[in-house]
Amino acid sequence: MLPAEDVYGTRKCVAFASETVVAARAAALPARVLDAGCGTGEKLTAPLAHMHADVSFVGADVDGGTIAYARRACVAANLKFILHAEIGAAERFDVIIAAEVVEHVENPVAFLRELRERLAPGGRIVLTVPNGYGPSELASFLQSVLAVTGLLALLRRVKRVFAASRAAAARDTLAVSPHINFFSWHELHRVLHAAGLRVRRYRSRVFVCGFGFDAIVRGARAVAWNTIVAERLPPRLVSGWMFELEPVADWIAGDEHIRGALARLRRWLNEKRSGLR
Repeated sequence: MLPAEDVYGTRKCVAFASETVVAARAAALPARVLDAGCGTGEKLTAPLAHMHADVSFVGADVDGGTIAYARRACVAANLKFILHAEIGAAERFDVIIAAEVVEHVENPVAFLRELRERLAPGGRIVLTVPNGYGPSELASFLQSVLAVTGLLALLRRVKRVFAASRAAAARDTLAVSPHINFFSWHELHRVLHAAGLRVRRYRSRVFVCGFGFDAIVRGARAVAWNTIVAERLPPRLVSGWMFELEPVADWIAGDEHIRGALARLRRWLNEKRSGLR
């Protein structure tokens, strides 16, 4: 059963990944799925495992605390959580999911190459990534500036006076891991090419989300509008992208991703806001 939709397009993301799993299950029974950078598993890995009981799911993450939480919170007979380093060198998977991961890794090309090498013959990668210059990331840039200058703390104190607190939402991860990569549409495709991957299928995720927008896009109608309108906009104007990727035959390794001056500044701001600097 698909989860309820939210401002981040969680339901849409689960559905997109599920479609790839269905195709893999038809081609290779029993299919194996790796969720690389699974976080707590609550938003994607566990829902997929419950939807596809005849498919084996492995959630892997580099953060031990997050994996320990996932093992307690997400229990299913066809699902296990391990540290990324515990994936066997010879293990191969029919589907590999990397949802909201490449914006966090130091070397995105090397990371995607590693995933490519772990694919079984005919395997596919499901990649979701924020538009580094879309509404969500630009709002996050503003949030970092406000945080570093101290204005964000003031705004939050004012908000607590006038707004009631909300119930805790499902967590993506327990790790402190800010975005350090900010891909334009062109830059992301250059990274995919360098990693030996090409796009089989693309779908936008949502128009707006994140800082500021979460308070505006509330209620079922607004959430539905946010996901629908994204389908009608050019990729460069939406907040998030979803891809199904396949390996390129006779591939020649490309250049590594190099961050520009603006990206380096944004990384510094995010790490400063997160207490890493």
